[in-house]
Amino acid sequence: MRRKGPATVATLFLATVLSRIPFRTQILYHWDSVNFALAMRHFDVRIDQPQPPGYILYVWLCRLADLLFHDANATMVWISVVASGLAVVFLYLLGRAMWDERVGLGAALFLASSPLFWFYGEIALPHALDTAMVLLSVWLLWRVREGEHRLLWPAVISLGVAGGIRPQTLVFLLPLALYAVARVGAARLAGAAALGAVICLTWFVPLTTSVGGVGPYLETMSVFSDRFQQTTSVLMGAGWSGVLYNLRKLILYTLYGLASSLLPCFLASILPRRLLRGFPTSRWIFLTVWALPSLLFYTLIHMGQQGLVFVFLPALLLAGAVGLVRLVRGRWPWVAAALLVTVNVALFSLVPEHPLGPDGPRLLTRATLINSDRYYMDRFAVLREDFPPAHAALVAVNWHHLEYYLPEYTLLRLDPGPPNSPPTLTPRRWPGEGTLTAADLGLAPDAEGYIALVLFDEEVPSLYPVRTPTEEVILPGGGRMEVLRLGADEELRYDETGMEVEGP
Repeated sequence: MRRKGPATVATLFLATVLSRIPFRTQILYHWDSVNFALAMRHFDVRIDQPQPPGYILYVWLCRLADLLFHDANATMVWISVVASGLAVVFLYLLGRAMWDERVGLGAALFLASSPLFWFYGEIALPHALDTAMVLLSVWLLWRVREGEHRLLWPAVISLGVAGGIRPQTLVFLLPLALYAVARVGAARLAGAAALGAVICLTWFVPLTTSVGGVGPYLETMSVFSDRFQQTTSVLMGAGWSGVLYNLRKLILYTLYGLASSLLPCFLASILPRRLLRGFPTSRWIFLTVWALPSLLFYTLIHMGQQGLVFVFLPALLLAGAVGLVRLVRGRWPWVAAALLVTVNVALFSLVPEHPLGPDGPRLLTRATLINSDRYYMDRFAVLREDFPPAHAALVAVNWHHLEYYLPEYTLLRLDPGPPNSPPTLTPRRWPGEGTLTAADLGLAPDAEGYIALVLFDEEVPSLYPVRTPTEEVILPGGGRMEVLRLGADEELRYDETGMEVEGP
């Protein structure tokens, strides 16, 4: 490491971590966040604790860190915060190894200030940690490719751990690993392969054993894939509509992840060859082999949530840093980089969740984090204060959070589709149509002779119409919940078109 290296590494790490600390979420942000929190109590991928393929090393890490925090959300968020700093450092080291100090620092600043990466550094999901493991593995693989064969075993260990945190990552990076070790001797390669197998077995065996073996695990994986890929995968007959659906999400998420670095990234793709000296074909090939497998999968099979782009996004950020350095000479690259970083910071810090109104696009920004916490905390406070669980049931779309935070309440779970069918809204764990009474729900009427059916989410009435007048509860943060009162002798009649209260 050059003399500047340790100071730069420490500065990048601390600056990234400190920038995340003020904006940490207080409530589990995502449905999958709840899955991971429940998996910390009891691991079982058959019931999505967590969702397949399992993320077993991430769950083990969360359990270990929770010995310090004793709070699932705080544990996972702090892992994201620290992992964000590590990811930025590893991208700096990778850029410096492939080019020079300026490219490494430019790419690191682009990643640290990316509004999408910043967002995922504040929430309880494994994507920031996965990014750090991707970049550590890629940095080591590049050095192996360049002849530092002594780093083969650390690279294999990193890949094996990355696979235990998120198995898809190991699959996506396997072509790059094969490309990087092409010049390694057979004996050394055999030893590394044996080491990799041992590391992967240390998490794969407990993972499959937890569901009864490899066969049941693969069946669980198949059922899970069918749930989400029926309308997106060309292998399941989705055709061009599936590809276009995936591409639209992939392009939008990538553009937002790049943010202001999109301009130098674009310039890097069109710069004349004379400006790209020091960017030989071998580096283009390395970046392409790194990014292409995941890009193909997300295009042809399934594109999920936005954090999935981090497996390839740093390759584009490196290209952007190269474009910036080659185009702007002397000290001006740092001025340009500072301006671009400032734009990114403003995007994350100042732009509202729906900048074009409630019907426009939704951006993952600081406002989104605040709104998510307020959404749940306001509702939880009102429910605990005014609607005791002995006299109230909750009708919810976001019912998974209620299972975790309010397990004492009776839940009527509603699922919008797809992947559920029909694609409007169907009751989950209810009959297709029928009636419910207070006795059916196991609730006792209050002093006035009623139980409360609280419509937890504002979208419930529009998705699943209520044909009986409701009461409106105004929340402290400005939202609202509606309440349907059901008398002791009345019935809640429901079908796929909605619900209503009927007298005896």
